[in-house]
Amino acid sequence: MRITYNDKWLRIISYPLLGFVVRHFGEYESIGTLMKQPLYYGDLLWNTLLVALSWESNRRLILYLDQKYPWVNNQFQRFIIQTFGSLLITVPVVASMIYIWNELIINRPGNFNTGYLLVYDFPLTIVFTLVVHMIYTGMYFQQYYSLTINSLQNRVRELETSVAGVSNFSDLKKPSGFRKLLIVNYGSSSVPVETNDLAFIYKQNEICFLKTFEGKEYTSSSSLETLEEQLDPVVFFRLNRQMIGNIKAIKLFKSDSSGKLILTLDPPTPIGVVVSKKRAAEFKVWIGSKV
Repeated sequence: MRITYNDKWLRIISYPLLGFVVRHFGEYESIGTLMKQPLYYGDLLWNTLLVALSWESNRRLILYLDQKYPWVNNQFQRFIIQTFGSLLITVPVVASMIYIWNELIINRPGNFNTGYLLVYDFPLTIVFTLVVHMIYTGMYFQQYYSLTINSLQNRVRELETSVAGVSNFSDLKKPSGFRKLLIVNYGSSSVPVETNDLAFIYKQNEICFLKTFEGKEYTSSSSLETLEEQLDPVVFFRLNRQMIGNIKAIKLFKSDSSGKLILTLDPPTPIGVVVSKKRAAEFKVWIGSKV
């Protein structure tokens, strides 16, 4: 899922506004007095440029991390990298811009010293960086969940179309009596999922998780035994006490020294998949009859 930020006007408005805030942070003279000083307007322009460079640098970092370490899949790793990365980018940019303006361009000594930087510029840099990253993090999750909801709504509409004309829910069973659809949980919502889309079902901490071939994961309040009864045994096999697998998901199996079967599924499973020695022969008969 690709996240894009429609932030053009946000940046256009924020650069001069934050440049004004940066210029007046720690300033004791009134605006009226400052407006009589020609250098004041140069300060405003330079601080606006400072804000723009810092913002754009952090924005590029955020876009890079969205691709490499998405928030949804790598929360802790993303937080650490983004926190330290943003400081390593912003602090040198701010310090170099202050030095260039005050020491090299306008020759205003005293504004670039350790005490001043620690008391005024460094805290302001931290606050500025935090605000920028909070804005983009909020935009990220707002867009992610909007896209997820739209995707689920489209999926529900497709399923509703596919079962159009069905008079009651009992007709959703195959002639053999097995379900074509299962009602499962996605967050706080209930959604229908076609059983043929399920790669495997596994139980962990007394909760049943259903994984599709597309990599989507749902949960069910039903037990693994109840779900097994609703699935076509031609397609699904009870691999062990924790898992039911779709035949199309089984890519490889081999025997170990004890006679158990070690399975490899696609998509990958979060837990190891082993068929006991007792059920190995039954599994081979089942999968062999479909080859």
